Formats: sequence, structure tokens, C-alpha cells
Amino acid sequence: MKTSTIVAATVGTLAVATVGYAIYFDQKRRNDPEFRRKLKKEKKRAMKQQKEEEKKKTTKTAQSVEEALASIKEDDFPTSMEEREKFCMDQLSTGEALFTRGPEGYDMAAICFYKALKVYPAPAELVMVYQKTIPPEVFTLVMGMLSMDVHKKQEKYYTVFPPKEMNVKVDELPEGITAEGQKVVRRGLIATKDFAAGETIYSETPIISSLEPSLEGKEFCHYCLKQIVEEESKVNCSTCTKVVFCSASCEKSASTEFHAVLCTKDSEDASTPERSLYDYTKETNNKYPEMIAKFLVRMVHEETLNSGEEYNLFDHIERLRFLEVRPSAAEEKEIELLKVALGSKIPGIEEFINEERYLTLKGKLLYNAYGISTSLNADRSVEPSPEQYRSERDAPVVGAGFYRVTSYMSHSCEPNTKIAYQDHNNNLAVVATRAVKAGEELHVGFINQKNGELSTEQRRQELFQHYRFKCMCPRCEAPEPVAVAAAVVAEAVVEAEAEAVEEATA
Repeated sequence: MKTSTIVAATVGTLAVATVGYAIYFDQKRRNDPEFRRKLKKEKKRAMKQQKEEEKKKTTKTAQSVEEALASIKEDDFPTSMEEREKFCMDQLSTGEALFTRGPEGYDMAAICFYKALKVYPAPAELVMVYQKTIPPEVFTLVMGMLSMDVHKKQEKYYTVFPPKEMNVKVDELPEGITAEGQKVVRRGLIATKDFAAGETIYSETPIISSLEPSLEGKEFCHYCLKQIVEEESKVNCSTCTKVVFCSASCEKSASTEFHAVLCTKDSEDASTPERSLYDYTKETNNKYPEMIAKFLVRMVHEETLNSGEEYNLFDHIERLRFLEVRPSAAEEKEIELLKVALGSKIPGIEEFINEERYLTLKGKLLYNAYGISTSLNADRSVEPSPEQYRSERDAPVVGAGFYRVTSYMSHSCEPNTKIAYQDHNNNLAVVATRAVKAGEELHVGFINQKNGELSTEQRRQELFQHYRFKCMCPRCEAPEPVAVAAAVVAEAVVEAEAEAVEEATA
């Protein structure tokens, strides 16, 4: 008999037997209660066994991830770019060799791939490569290690930041309850010791700062924003005449951190990338595209230094509040200018600066930047830029700065601190305006209240317009003085009328 016939007959016999068993099984399930109970019990047992197996597998994976992560030390990673590149390729090669051995090599392979991920300049891209090229079991371990590392890093962040010598800490504070009854919390800045009125609580330099575009190249330092009183004290950029510095150290710092990349180099060609960005900020009187450019260049600069700091600039700013900025033609233009200005100098930056990331960065600047007052002339007139910044001062604002710690300060219409620029540069000092106790939240004014002339409604309107929140500080929650006075007068009138009626009827 042909093989095909035997196979066909066998398949036919099996099919008949299977159908016959199915009919028998269905009859027993319908008519035999004991069979049904037994069937249900077996089903439960099978489900329980499956859950236990899954739990064991999950526990084993979690243990593998934790053990693998514990075996990796920070000093395992090289520091220089050349060493990091070689290290990455070696780890990838070793990982590939290990997973080809099968399951027994998966744990060590995952460690290698994770180490490569830690030094790769674009980790998100490498994750996508992993997803397509390495076994799912290894990929799960790598992602588990990454997730656990991120979680530990997040938990640790506020234990080391801000530094203890700054006398403040960041803590979670209640902000209200949602319609569903869930508690809403926010982060605020808390004093860790007592301070007397007039005492400086801490000071800090900005991540980045920028002059008002109308002041560039005149008598204010491009780096620290200090006013240059004597003409002979000015230090010019070695390659352009668009900016000036107050000292050689400021010129060197600016060049190292961002200006070497963003310098126009006195190009007469308005279409050059750096000149186009510079001209745009001048024409629109908008400093924020330049501030974002400075931030991105400084971020790359710090990454290349690899100073050993656990948290980079992005780690610091990703936790900050931000305003939602809706895309417009202006933002599209700014994104394009940044990509062109930085694209040829920073590999991969064009992919990094997408619309979502740019709008988020701009939103963080708009919400957290502080107006900087360094002018020695209190009556100086400065053309204000259309973008906002936190400022309660009457002094002329010459630029804006973005600060790591002070960004956590919350607003109050009766603040217990004020911002001061005691060195007449962008170094910001937080000064107590009254006695402050340890454990007390620090507040500052986001708006100029014009010596108390603004009403509660006006203050709330301005705060909501710029920062999208309704102020609930004690001053705003208290009745307006005018309303209180009116109520007192009305009560007095009622009492007087009542007395008059009593006298008339006496």
C-alpha cells in the first residue's frame, strides 16, 4: 500500500476516533454531575499550576535581573569616547557569542548587552536594534535591568539633589483632590534649617542664561550677563563681533560650553546656519530658541566630558513642571533653524530635536526661567521680549536664566523669600524676607505685584495667563480688603438704621 494511502487512512481513522470521543465527552459533561465536578477541579488545578509556573518564571527572571545588575559596577565603564566606543563593540560581540550557546548563556549575554547600552550615545536606537536581533528571553532580561536601574536612579535622585550645603530639600506636598477623590501632590522646595530675615538661604549659577536680544554685543557679558561699565574691560570674541564678555574667563567658559558651536564667526552670508539663528532671535526679539540651542550644546559637552556625575542635565530638567506649548509656524521655524545650526556639528541632533522634545523644552523654560536683573542703572529702559519669565522685581530685566534648584520654588502672593543678584551677574541668591523655620516651604513671587496695587482677581488672571494655575495662597484666599471694608460699612449702616427706627418708635 502506498505511503500516501496509509497516511490518508490513518488520518481518517484518527478523525473518526476523535469525533467519537468528542461526542462521548460532551454527553458525560452534560449528564454526569460527578464528571463535571471532576472536570472543574482539574481545570482549577491546571490553572493554579500554570500560575505557579509563571510566578516561578517571573521570580527567576527578577532574581536574574537583580543579580546581573548587582554584578555591574560604575567603574566597569570607560570614560573617554574612544574607549567607550571600543568597549561597546566588545560587549556586543561577546553578547552575541554567548546567546548562541542557548539558555545557559542568556544571563551573561544580557549583562553584555546592558553594558553596551550604558555607553552607547543613542540608547533608544540600540534598544530597537536589540528588539529585532537578540532572543526574546535575553531582551526581556536587558529591559528588566534597564527598568530596575532607572527605578533605582529615580528613587535615589532626591536623596542627593539638591546638595545638602544648599540648605534645602525637594519634597512632595499636597495640592488638592481630584473629582474622583484622588490626592494630588506637587514638589516644593523646603528649608532644612532656620533663617532670619535678610539671610541668604542659598545661591546657584544657571544651567544656561541669555541676554535680551536687543542687549547683545553692547555693554553686557554674553556669558554671565554682568554689565560692563568700563569700555576697556570688554573682552571680544576671537571670531565674531556679535557678543562681548566681561572677562577672559567668561569668554573661555562660553566658548567651551556652547559659543564655539553657535558663534556666527562674523559671516556676512545671512544664510549660514549660525547667522540664521542669530538673525532670527534679533528679528523676533525672542531669546528662547538660543537658550534651547545653548542647553543642547552644553548637554552634549557635559556628556563628552563624562565627569562621573550620576545625573546629567536631562535628568535634572525632566522632573520639572512645564507649560504645554502648542505647535505653530513659529515653533516649526525654530526647530528647523536649530537642526540646521547644530546638525553638522553634533551627530544625531537632527533626530533628537523632534517636535515633541522641542516643545517640552520650550515649555520648561517658559514655566521655570527667572528674569535676571544685573543693570547698575535702576531706571534703564530695556526692550522686553514677548516670552515670559518669573520676576517680581521693578528693576530692569536684562535676560533670563534656567536654574536647577530654584525651578522647584512655588509662587505665593505673600512670599517668604526674594530673588537677588548680589554679584550683579547671573548668579542667583534666594534671600529670606522674614524668619523662615526648618521644614517650611519656600515661596517666591512669579509676577510683579506693583507694590500691592494688583487685586486678587488681577493677580490670579496674570498667573493663570502665564502659568496656567489659579493661585490659592493665603493672600488670595483671604477676603479682599475693599470687600471687608464694604461689609463693615454695610453692617454699620444697618445698625444705624435699626437704632434710628428704635428712637423713632420710642
